[in-house]
Amino acid sequence: MRTIKANATTFKTNKIYLAWDTKLTNQVNFRKTLTEGTYKGTRDHERNKSVYSLMPEALKCTRALGIKNIFPGSLEADDVISWLTKTVPGKKTIVSVDNDFAQLVSPEVSFYNPIKKTVVDVNNFEECFKLTPKEYVYFKAIVGDTSDNINGIEGFGKIKGIKLAKAFVNNDSELINPYKEKVEENLKLVDLSYGINNTPAEVELYNQQYLELQSTKANFDMFKTYCEELEFVTIINELDKWKGAFGKSMNESIVDFCKMFE
Repeated sequence: MRTIKANATTFKTNKIYLAWDTKLTNQVNFRKTLTEGTYKGTRDHERNKSVYSLMPEALKCTRALGIKNIFPGSLEADDVISWLTKTVPGKKTIVSVDNDFAQLVSPEVSFYNPIKKTVVDVNNFEECFKLTPKEYVYFKAIVGDTSDNINGIEGFGKIKGIKLAKAFVNNDSELINPYKEKVEENLKLVDLSYGINNTPAEVELYNQQYLELQSTKANFDMFKTYCEELEFVTIINELDKWKGAFGKSMNESIVDFCKMFE
Protein backbone atom coordinates (compact mmCIF):
# COMPACT_ATOMS: atom_id res chain seq x y z
CA MET A 1 0.00 0.00 0.00
CA ARG A 2 2.83 2.39 0.83
CA THR A 3 4.50 1.59 -2.50
CA ILE A 4 1.36 2.48 -4.42
CA LYS A 5 0.93 5.71 -2.45
CA ALA A 6 4.56 6.66 -3.15
CA ASN A 7 4.00 6.15 -6.88
CA ALA A 8 0.74 8.09 -6.83
CA THR A 9 2.55 10.97 -5.14
CA THR A 10 5.57 10.82 -7.45
CA PHE A 11 3.46 10.96 -10.61
CA LYS A 12 0.74 13.20 -9.14
CA THR A 13 -2.07 11.01 -10.40
CA ASN A 14 -5.09 9.09 -9.17
CA LYS A 15 -5.51 7.34 -12.52
CA ILE A 16 -3.77 4.09 -11.71
CA TYR A 17 -4.17 0.67 -13.30
CA LEU A 18 -2.99 -2.25 -11.20
CA ALA A 19 -2.24 -5.32 -13.33
CA TRP A 20 -2.39 -8.76 -11.71
CA ASP A 21 -1.21 -12.14 -12.97
CA THR A 22 -4.29 -13.92 -11.58
CA LYS A 23 -6.18 -15.30 -14.58
CA LEU A 24 -9.92 -15.02 -15.22
CA THR A 25 -10.10 -18.20 -17.32
CA ASN A 26 -8.73 -21.75 -17.16
CA GLN A 27 -7.13 -21.52 -20.60
CA VAL A 28 -3.42 -22.30 -20.85
CA ASN A 29 -0.98 -19.47 -21.56
CA PHE A 30 0.32 -19.92 -25.14
CA ARG A 31 3.87 -19.46 -23.84
CA LYS A 32 3.61 -22.66 -21.80
CA THR A 33 2.34 -24.48 -24.89
CA LEU A 34 5.19 -23.21 -27.07
CA THR A 35 7.79 -24.22 -24.46
CA GLU A 36 6.09 -27.52 -23.55
CA GLY A 37 5.51 -26.31 -20.01
CA THR A 38 9.01 -25.06 -19.18
CA TYR A 39 8.10 -21.35 -19.32
CA LYS A 40 8.63 -19.85 -15.82
CA GLY A 41 9.21 -23.39 -14.60
CA THR A 42 11.95 -22.29 -12.21
CA ARG A 43 9.79 -19.81 -10.27
CA ASP A 44 9.21 -20.26 -6.53
CA HIS A 45 5.50 -21.06 -6.74
CA GLU A 46 5.15 -21.64 -2.99
CA ARG A 47 6.49 -18.15 -2.28
CA ASN A 48 4.14 -16.64 -4.86
CA LYS A 49 1.23 -18.53 -3.33
CA SER A 50 2.08 -17.00 0.04
CA VAL A 51 2.20 -13.49 -1.44
CA TYR A 52 -1.12 -13.91 -3.21
CA SER A 53 -2.83 -15.09 -0.02
CA LEU A 54 -3.17 -11.38 0.83
CA MET A 55 -4.68 -10.51 -2.54
CA PRO A 56 -8.34 -10.15 -1.37
CA GLU A 57 -7.32 -7.50 1.18
CA ALA A 58 -5.16 -5.71 -1.38
CA LEU A 59 -8.02 -5.64 -3.88
CA LYS A 60 -10.47 -4.18 -1.36
CA CYS A 61 -8.08 -1.44 -0.28
CA THR A 62 -6.95 -0.47 -3.76
CA ARG A 63 -10.50 -0.37 -5.13
CA ALA A 64 -11.50 1.91 -2.24
CA LEU A 65 -8.70 4.25 -3.33
CA GLY A 66 -10.15 4.40 -6.85
CA ILE A 67 -7.44 2.18 -8.34
CA LYS A 68 -8.46 0.16 -11.39
CA ASN A 69 -7.52 -3.50 -10.90
CA ILE A 70 -7.33 -5.43 -14.16
CA PHE A 71 -6.65 -9.11 -14.91
CA PRO A 72 -5.61 -11.30 -17.86
CA GLY A 73 -7.73 -14.13 -19.22
CA SER A 74 -5.16 -16.73 -20.21
CA LEU A 75 -2.08 -14.51 -20.53
CA GLU A 76 -0.19 -12.40 -17.96
CA ALA A 77 -0.02 -8.98 -16.34
CA ASP A 78 2.73 -8.12 -18.85
CA ASP A 79 0.26 -8.55 -21.71
CA VAL A 80 -2.40 -6.49 -19.92
CA ILE A 81 0.10 -3.67 -19.47
CA SER A 82 1.16 -3.87 -23.12
CA TRP A 83 -2.49 -3.52 -24.13
CA LEU A 84 -3.07 -0.65 -21.71
CA THR A 85 -0.16 1.35 -23.14
CA LYS A 86 -1.94 1.31 -26.50
CA THR A 87 -5.42 1.92 -25.08
CA VAL A 88 -5.22 4.44 -22.22
CA PRO A 89 -5.09 7.94 -23.76
CA GLY A 90 -2.37 10.47 -23.00
CA LYS A 91 1.02 10.13 -21.36
CA LYS A 92 1.56 6.94 -19.37
CA THR A 93 4.20 5.60 -16.99
CA ILE A 94 4.83 1.90 -16.41
CA VAL A 95 6.04 1.28 -12.86
CA SER A 96 7.95 -1.98 -12.50
CA VAL A 97 11.34 -3.51 -11.69
CA ASP A 98 11.01 -5.74 -14.78
CA ASN A 99 13.10 -4.47 -17.71
CA ASP A 100 10.90 -6.42 -20.14
CA PHE A 101 8.67 -3.35 -20.19
CA ALA A 102 11.43 -1.23 -21.71
CA GLN A 103 10.27 -2.49 -25.11
CA LEU A 104 7.00 -0.56 -24.63
CA VAL A 105 8.67 2.85 -24.33
CA SER A 106 7.34 5.30 -26.90
CA PRO A 107 6.64 9.05 -27.19
CA GLU A 108 3.61 8.48 -24.93
CA VAL A 109 5.02 5.75 -22.65
CA SER A 110 7.85 5.96 -20.13
CA PHE A 111 9.19 3.27 -17.82
CA TYR A 112 9.98 3.88 -14.13
CA ASN A 113 12.04 1.48 -12.00
CA PRO A 114 11.07 2.14 -8.34
CA ILE A 115 14.20 0.40 -7.02
CA LYS A 116 16.70 2.34 -9.13
CA LYS A 117 14.39 5.39 -9.12
CA THR A 118 15.10 5.96 -12.81
CA VAL A 119 12.74 6.98 -15.60
CA VAL A 120 13.44 5.75 -19.13
CA ASP A 121 11.73 7.49 -22.04
CA VAL A 122 12.40 8.07 -25.74
CA ASN A 123 14.95 10.76 -24.90
CA ASN A 124 17.32 8.63 -22.81
CA PHE A 125 16.45 5.09 -23.94
CA GLU A 126 19.55 4.48 -26.06
CA GLU A 127 21.75 6.01 -23.37
CA CYS A 128 20.35 3.48 -20.87
CA PHE A 129 20.21 0.35 -23.02
CA LYS A 130 22.51 1.06 -26.02
CA LEU A 131 19.55 -0.01 -28.15
CA THR A 132 16.27 1.36 -29.52
CA PRO A 133 13.02 -0.11 -28.11
CA LYS A 134 12.60 -2.23 -31.26
CA GLU A 135 16.17 -3.50 -31.02
CA TYR A 136 15.62 -4.25 -27.34
CA VAL A 137 12.92 -6.82 -28.17
CA TYR A 138 15.35 -8.67 -30.43
CA PHE A 139 18.05 -8.40 -27.77
CA LYS A 140 15.78 -10.16 -25.26
CA ALA A 141 15.04 -12.89 -27.79
CA ILE A 142 18.76 -13.35 -28.44
CA VAL A 143 20.10 -13.46 -24.86
CA GLY A 144 17.02 -15.12 -23.33
CA ASP A 145 15.60 -14.61 -19.86
CA THR A 146 16.69 -16.84 -16.98
CA SER A 147 13.88 -15.63 -14.68
CA ASP A 148 11.29 -16.82 -17.23
CA ASN A 149 13.33 -19.92 -18.13
CA ILE A 150 13.75 -18.77 -21.74
CA ASN A 151 17.01 -20.02 -23.25
CA GLY A 152 18.89 -17.60 -25.48
CA ILE A 153 21.49 -18.30 -28.15
CA GLU A 154 24.50 -20.02 -26.63
CA GLY A 155 27.52 -17.75 -26.41
CA PHE A 156 25.59 -14.51 -26.74
CA GLY A 157 25.88 -12.07 -23.85
CA LYS A 158 25.30 -8.33 -23.72
CA ILE A 159 27.88 -7.14 -26.27
CA LYS A 160 27.26 -9.79 -28.93
CA GLY A 161 23.53 -9.61 -28.21
CA ILE A 162 23.41 -5.87 -28.91
CA LYS A 163 25.31 -6.31 -32.17
CA LEU A 164 23.01 -9.09 -33.39
CA ALA A 165 19.86 -7.23 -32.31
CA LYS A 166 20.90 -4.26 -34.46
CA ALA A 167 21.57 -6.65 -37.34
CA PHE A 168 18.03 -8.04 -37.09
CA VAL A 169 16.45 -4.59 -37.17
CA ASN A 170 18.67 -3.63 -40.14
CA ASN A 171 17.84 -6.98 -41.81
CA ASP A 172 21.49 -7.89 -42.28
CA SER A 173 20.87 -11.36 -43.70
CA GLU A 174 24.51 -12.45 -43.56
CA LEU A 175 24.63 -11.97 -39.79
CA ILE A 176 21.10 -13.01 -38.84
CA ASN A 177 20.43 -16.08 -41.01
CA PRO A 178 22.25 -18.60 -38.74
CA TYR A 179 20.14 -17.46 -35.77
CA LYS A 180 16.87 -16.46 -37.42
CA GLU A 181 14.84 -19.55 -36.48
CA LYS A 182 15.78 -19.43 -32.78
CA VAL A 183 15.22 -15.68 -32.50
CA GLU A 184 11.82 -15.83 -34.22
CA GLU A 185 10.85 -18.64 -31.85
CA ASN A 186 11.88 -16.58 -28.81
CA LEU A 187 10.20 -13.43 -30.11
CA LYS A 188 6.84 -15.12 -29.60
CA LEU A 189 7.73 -15.42 -25.91
CA VAL A 190 9.31 -12.02 -25.22
CA ASP A 191 7.54 -9.63 -27.61
CA LEU A 192 4.66 -8.20 -25.55
CA SER A 193 2.68 -7.36 -28.68
CA TYR A 194 2.57 -10.98 -29.88
CA GLY A 195 0.08 -12.33 -27.34
CA ILE A 196 -2.50 -9.55 -27.69
CA ASN A 197 -2.18 -9.57 -31.50
CA ASN A 198 -2.87 -13.29 -31.69
CA THR A 199 -5.54 -13.83 -29.02
CA PRO A 200 -8.58 -11.69 -29.90
CA ALA A 201 -10.62 -13.15 -27.02
CA GLU A 202 -8.03 -11.76 -24.62
CA VAL A 203 -8.35 -8.27 -26.09
CA GLU A 204 -12.13 -8.49 -25.81
CA LEU A 205 -11.78 -9.34 -22.12
CA TYR A 206 -9.45 -6.39 -21.53
CA ASN A 207 -11.84 -4.06 -23.33
CA GLN A 208 -14.75 -5.24 -21.19
CA GLN A 209 -12.83 -4.67 -17.95
CA TYR A 210 -11.49 -1.32 -19.14
CA LEU A 211 -14.97 0.04 -19.84
CA GLU A 212 -16.33 -1.20 -16.51
CA LEU A 213 -13.38 0.30 -14.61
CA GLN A 214 -13.96 3.82 -15.87
CA SER A 215 -16.63 4.33 -13.20
CA THR A 216 -14.22 3.38 -10.38
CA LYS A 217 -13.90 6.20 -7.85
CA ALA A 218 -12.22 6.60 -4.48
CA ASN A 219 -14.33 6.00 -1.37
CA PHE A 220 -12.21 7.12 1.56
CA ASP A 221 -14.81 6.16 4.18
CA MET A 222 -14.70 2.59 2.90
CA PHE A 223 -10.91 2.75 2.70
CA LYS A 224 -10.76 3.84 6.34
CA THR A 225 -13.06 0.96 7.35
CA TYR A 226 -10.81 -1.57 5.60
CA CYS A 227 -7.72 -0.07 7.26
CA GLU A 228 -9.39 -0.36 10.67
CA GLU A 229 -10.19 -4.02 10.00
CA LEU A 230 -6.57 -4.65 8.99
CA GLU A 231 -5.23 -2.56 11.88
CA PHE A 232 -3.29 -0.21 9.59
CA VAL A 233 -2.85 2.32 12.38
CA THR A 234 -0.24 4.46 10.60
CA ILE A 235 -2.41 4.81 7.49
CA ILE A 236 -5.46 5.73 9.58
CA ASN A 237 -3.46 8.41 11.39
CA GLU A 238 -2.26 9.81 8.05
CA LEU A 239 -5.56 9.50 6.20
CA ASP A 240 -5.51 13.12 5.04
CA LYS A 241 -2.21 12.47 3.26
CA TRP A 242 -3.73 9.44 1.53
CA LYS A 243 -6.71 11.52 0.44
CA GLY A 244 -4.30 14.06 -0.99
CA ALA A 245 -2.25 11.43 -2.81
CA PHE A 246 -5.26 9.85 -4.51
CA GLY A 247 -7.30 13.01 -5.00
CA LYS A 248 -5.28 14.57 -7.84
CA SER A 249 -5.31 13.85 -11.55
CA MET A 250 -2.60 15.03 -13.94
CA ASN A 251 -1.43 12.11 -16.04
CA GLU A 252 -2.12 8.42 -16.54
CA SER A 253 0.00 5.86 -14.68
CA ILE A 254 0.13 2.07 -14.98
CA VAL A 255 1.29 0.34 -11.83
CA ASP A 256 2.51 -3.23 -12.08
CA PHE A 257 2.50 -3.97 -8.36
CA CYS A 258 2.79 -7.76 -8.67
CA LYS A 259 6.14 -7.54 -10.48
CA MET A 260 7.72 -6.23 -7.32
CA PHE A 261 7.36 -9.72 -5.81
CA GLU A 262 9.07 -11.53 -8.70
